[in-house]
Order: sequence, then structure tokens, then C-alpha cells
Amino acid sequence: MGRKQANQFGLHDMHGNVWEWCEDVYNEDFYSTAEAHGPDPVATSGGSGGRVIRGGTFAGFARGARSASRDFFIPTYRSLFLGFRPARPFP
Repeated sequence: MGRKQANQFGLHDMHGNVWEWCEDVYNEDFYSTAEAHGPDPVATSGGSGGRVIRGGTFAGFARGARSASRDFFIPTYRSLFLGFRPARPFP
């Protein structure tokens, strides 16, 4: 759509479309662990069994439309407000 200015990567309208599924297992205390400060900060255990979602949704509040906005759902949950972002290594 390109209604907003592009970010530093030249991408438009990236936050707030849908919550994005993440690889992390949701662990409320993750950021107080040593794992969170390592080279690849992905929580792989110690949580509720849910998976992290990030980024807010078009149906939510503007304050949630940022990558630091974090919540969780069980992996089998389906909704119009959930999606994923294909990614590849930066050249």
C-alpha cells in the first residue's frame, strides 16, 4: 500500500498489519535470563507452551503496532489477526 514513509530498509507499512508468529516459546521471564543476552536470543523452553507473537494488529491500539509489542498464543490458534513474515538473510 505504501501509505507511510518507508523504513530504513525501504519497506512500507510493516508494523500493525497482523500479529506475527515468532519462533520463541513464550516465557514471561525470558529477558531476565542469560539466554536473552546471547548471540541468538530465542527462548526455546521454560514457558507456557505458547509461541510469541509480535507487532500488533490493524484491529488493535496504535501503541501495540511496534516490534517490541509482545504476547503469545498456542500454535494451533488461528485468526485473521495472526500471520507470519517470510524472511531471508540480509545480503
